[in-house]
Amino acid sequence: NGPRRNFRNVLSELVPKRLADIICRELKTDPDRNAAEAGRCEFRRVVDWLKAIPLHLVGRRAGEEFVTAGGVSLSEVNPSTMESKICPGLFLVGEVLDIDGFTGGFNLQAAWCTGRLAGEHATKKLTND
Repeated sequence: NGPRRNFRNVLSELVPKRLADIICRELKTDPDRNAAEAGRCEFRRVVDWLKAIPLHLVGRRAGEEFVTAGGVSLSEVNPSTMESKICPGLFLVGEVLDIDGFTGGFNLQAAWCTGRLAGEHATKKLTND
């Protein structure tokens, strides 16, 4: 992981490789370009492009099959405070976290507990900093 990593490989750490290829093509960005030379502006263009993608719900399964999955990896969150290890000052709770579970009681309980914990520590951080 030296300083000469290309733009596509850096994007591939954030999104699936096939999507990284599409992003480079759509934004007319050289995928083999040195990522360090791209700068914040280029990555901001990627974020703006991703945020503009329209997503359409095409259906759903029966209620018994609803499961929440995905989200921010628990390894990136301090479990004692719910603060992001990557972005200090950002507290992550509930279904934003990568906790797999059936929707309803389990997810509600996780949201309440992590929300309270994060709220308490965010308050402490704001009053102590």
